[in-house]
Amino acid sequence: MTLSPLENFGSALRVIDDVWSALNGNGFLGGDKDAPIRFPDIGFAAATERAARGRALLDRIDAIDSAALPHDLPYTLEMARQIAERWSREADWYWLVFDPLGGGFYAMFAPTAYCGGFLLNVFGPRIGGYSFTSRGDGDRYVGLIRDYGRLVQQMHERTEGQAERGIFMPRLQLEQSIPLIEGFRAGITAMLTPDASRLAAVDAAPVLAQISSAIADDVIPAFDAFLAFLKNPAYAENAPESVGISQYPGGSEVYAELVRLHTTLDLTPEQVHATGLARMADIGSQMRALLDEAGFTGSPIDYLDAVRNNPAWRASGAEAIGAVFQRYIDRIAPHIDATFNFKPKAGHGVAPLPDALTGSMTFGYYTPPTPTDDKGRYIFNAPNLSQGPLNNIGALNYHELVPGHHFHLATQDENETLHPLRRKAFVNAFNEGWAEYAATLAGEMGMYPEPEERFGRLMMDAFLTCRLVVDTGMNALGWSIEQARDYMRANAFMPEQEIRSESVRYSCDIPGQALAYKLGDTVIYEAREKMRAALGNRFDIRDFHDAVLRPGALPLPLLQRNVEEQTQRIAAG
Repeated sequence: MTLSPLENFGSALRVIDDVWSALNGNGFLGGDKDAPIRFPDIGFAAATERAARGRALLDRIDAIDSAALPHDLPYTLEMARQIAERWSREADWYWLVFDPLGGGFYAMFAPTAYCGGFLLNVFGPRIGGYSFTSRGDGDRYVGLIRDYGRLVQQMHERTEGQAERGIFMPRLQLEQSIPLIEGFRAGITAMLTPDASRLAAVDAAPVLAQISSAIADDVIPAFDAFLAFLKNPAYAENAPESVGISQYPGGSEVYAELVRLHTTLDLTPEQVHATGLARMADIGSQMRALLDEAGFTGSPIDYLDAVRNNPAWRASGAEAIGAVFQRYIDRIAPHIDATFNFKPKAGHGVAPLPDALTGSMTFGYYTPPTPTDDKGRYIFNAPNLSQGPLNNIGALNYHELVPGHHFHLATQDENETLHPLRRKAFVNAFNEGWAEYAATLAGEMGMYPEPEERFGRLMMDAFLTCRLVVDTGMNALGWSIEQARDYMRANAFMPEQEIRSESVRYSCDIPGQALAYKLGDTVIYEAREKMRAALGNRFDIRDFHDAVLRPGALPLPLLQRNVEEQTQRIAAG
């Protein structure tokens, strides 16, 4: 049945609102940062329900004529489609990969740094900022703690269900998973128990007693049962020495889909691998040219050793490393207005990574503003960064904060002209592609004046480009983890500890996610140069950044389309 224009418009609005309503039901991870905290349901039954919902939504979307919709509504509808497609396959994929964060970060196993580690840690600031203004708040908080125990139990149940299906964590991942969960168990009582000063509006003594009981009855036993399962010798006996998703039934097919999902491009693992090899060769040529310009006759590895031994590029401890980040934050601040019209209102800064994650997370992660912290922050791994030279901190800073992740995510969240579905959108290829474009843009803005800093930017480029080679190598082409590590040792300019943790991340934790960075930034850069060529003297880089940032995160083909439309509008006057 063909819909009338009015029916078509109304159907599009309703399906978008329905997708947003379902997504927002995931509480903190899906919706507004000021919404009540609700831990996600990561059980198989919930995944089956989401799959059925996703299929029903896709049927409704297929009946809509997207081309007949006004303004940028087709973009919002396409975002709704992609979310519905993710949901539609949750049940089919559940025992091999699942999406506990609800943002398209498909993880193989729950007790890993970028899956369960991130999932449990991300609630810390919200729990720490929980407001006790009435007796009911105390009761709800106790319920929330008991629900935390349910979340840990579901992580255990999925891991046990995988084992029943012959899917065991590789031995290398298991060796990291046990101390990760032990670390959360050790700190959970302090994390979940509020200071009595926060309970002034309620009867503190009975509330604290109920909180203590909930932790003892529900949370600690859930952690203990999970750890007992992971420590059972029978699990270790079945843990494979090999890595990569393709060793499991259906893994090759799922990985091919993850490549398309994370890049939003129609590429095969083999094409991505070949692209990575070609780009690594180009980076090598750029490094050699830089060293020749600096008058350094040794190899890039020799140059890195010289920088490592120069105290000017070293720091130790969270405070000293935080000061290095701040130096780069201050350096770029006076130059933003000349490059951007559209800027975030929220401030930004850095903070150290919690101890529980420092052993299994290489650098850290960006966290957006919260009710208890009005700044977006990069949470950095101080012990790891203390081990090597800091000539790449500028590039890391501009990737993570301004003009990278913070610039994009904060402006998107603050942009009230967007539908909430778009304000909360997370598109890996856009997010990471923009952050890498931003780190390169910072170089064009003169933010790496020293040769060591320019080399640091090339180091980061090499590290991220390596991912195109080793992620596809281990997950699609049969590479062993040592083969991948040897390639990274030769090309990634990373300390050994980081090579070891990163290689586990790609092959045992969130396969395919790391491919977005160095494919996404190329699409954005090429869109900019195409706009520049079309407009000539009328090109203003601020117009290009408006075209990319104002719509929020979009799949890369839609980003290209929007830039082309904006180019045509400017050309037409």
